[in-house]
Amino acid sequence: MTKRQQRQQLRQQRKNLPLSFRKTASERIAVRLKKYLRPKRKIAVYRAAGSEVDLSLFIHAALKRKVSIFEPLIDKNSRRLWFIEWGKKRTRHAIKYRIEHMSVALIPLIGIDKNGFRLGQGGGFYDYSLSFARRYRPQTIGIGFACQMVDKIITEQHDTALDAFVCEEKIYIFRQPERL
Repeated sequence: MTKRQQRQQLRQQRKNLPLSFRKTASERIAVRLKKYLRPKRKIAVYRAAGSEVDLSLFIHAALKRKVSIFEPLIDKNSRRLWFIEWGKKRTRHAIKYRIEHMSVALIPLIGIDKNGFRLGQGGGFYDYSLSFARRYRPQTIGIGFACQMVDKIITEQHDTALDAFVCEEKIYIFRQPERL
């Protein structure tokens, strides 16, 4: 099986989950993620697209607790992500941060294996951005449904393992982050 075929298969598997299941599972995931809400943290999140886990309940809880939430901004001239504060206008004057300025990065995925290797959409934005986080790397947490965990993801040299995976069933820890 190729990486492309694996991506196709896992994307279809996620898409086949009933909407009611995805909604309930997203709620359970939001509850599990609340343990990461601590003062003075900068948490990178994403806006769910298609059948991805919806983080809106978690984001609402974070904002209510005054935790700083940031969303990715793709620079059309680079694969390296910027992050802007949640809800701020996407203007050229917006204050932007790189992933290495985040405490925690919640990262969407199509699949993940038991070693923490993630299969994303294929653009390489997160892997590329994390490759610059040498001095300080945020705690990286993959977000997905339990059915997205497989024994082995086809990896390439540039792929980076995540620290944890949160799904509706449990939190999987792959490696202890240097700083919580």
